[in-house]
Amino acid sequence: MKIRFPWKKFVSLFPEKWFNPSVRPVGRYPSCIVDTQGCEFGFEIYYHIPYAYHLHRMGMLRKTISCQDTSHFYWFSPEHIEKYDRRKVVLEYPSIKQVAFDPPEFDRWDAPDFHARFRDVVDFGFSKPLLLVFNKYNSEWDGPPINYLSKESLNVIAESVRDHYQMIYFRPTSKIVHDNSELLDLQEKESLMERGVIMAEDLHDEYPQLSFNAFQLCLLANTSLRISVQGGATYMNSLFPGQLFVLHRRGREMESNTYEHLRRLGVDELRVFDDEAILWDAVRAIMPLRRAG
Repeated sequence: MKIRFPWKKFVSLFPEKWFNPSVRPVGRYPSCIVDTQGCEFGFEIYYHIPYAYHLHRMGMLRKTISCQDTSHFYWFSPEHIEKYDRRKVVLEYPSIKQVAFDPPEFDRWDAPDFHARFRDVVDFGFSKPLLLVFNKYNSEWDGPPINYLSKESLNVIAESVRDHYQMIYFRPTSKIVHDNSELLDLQEKESLMERGVIMAEDLHDEYPQLSFNAFQLCLLANTSLRISVQGGATYMNSLFPGQLFVLHRRGREMESNTYEHLRRLGVDELRVFDDEAILWDAVRAIMPLRRAG
C-alpha cells in the first residue's frame, strides 16, 4: 500500500517563505536566484542588486526576478525575468536572507559600476553641465506628502542656475512602475519650464530606443551634481559618483544609518538635510567653485 505524505497540510503549518521556489541555497549563500518580490525600488537597489552582483562575480548567479523595466539594473544576470508590474511593501527577502532596514551583509554585497556601464551609451549634447533634480509628490505612510521639494523652492533653484547649468527635473507620473501611494499634483512643471528646465519625461521622448530606466541611468552617468528627496530616487542616485544632496524629513533611513551605507554604492558625497532652504544654500555654495573648475 502506497502511503502519501500530507504535503498540503504540512505546508499550511509553516511560513510560505520556507517553500519559496526562488530560494535555492548554494554554499554559504542564501540563494543563487535573486527574487525582489516586487519590493520598493530603494530596497531593491540597496539589497538585491549588490547581492546579485556579488553572486555574479563568484560565478554563482543563476537568475534574477524583479519588476518591469529593470533589466538594465541586472545587465550581468544570465537570466532576468520582469515578473512584477507593481511595487509593494515587502519587509523580508528570503532569497537574500535580509530584513528591511537592517544593514546588508557586506561580505556578500558588491556594488556594480553603473557609471562605467552607462556613461558612453548616449551623448546628450548639452553645452552646460547638468543639474538633475529628483522630486516626488505623493501620499506617504497613508497621509499627505512629506518628503518633497516645494514649488517655491524649485522655482528659486531653477532661476538661480539657468545661466550656468541645464536643470533636468524628475517627477514622473508615467513611464514608471507604481506602488500603492497616491500620486498628487504639485502644479510645478509649467513654471519650471518657463525658467528653462527640461522635464525628464519630455527629454526621454527624444530617445525612444531607451526604456525610461535606461534613460535615467544614462543621464545619471553624465552628471556629477544632483538633488533628490527621501525615497527610491536617492538610492538610485547613490549608484553614481558625484555630489548628492538629499531632502529627508521623515523615514527610517536616519535611524538605520542607511545614508552612511549608501555611500558604498558609488556616490562620492552624500549630504542630508531636513530643510529645503538650507539644502539649497549648501548646493549654491559649491556652484562657483564648480564653474571655476
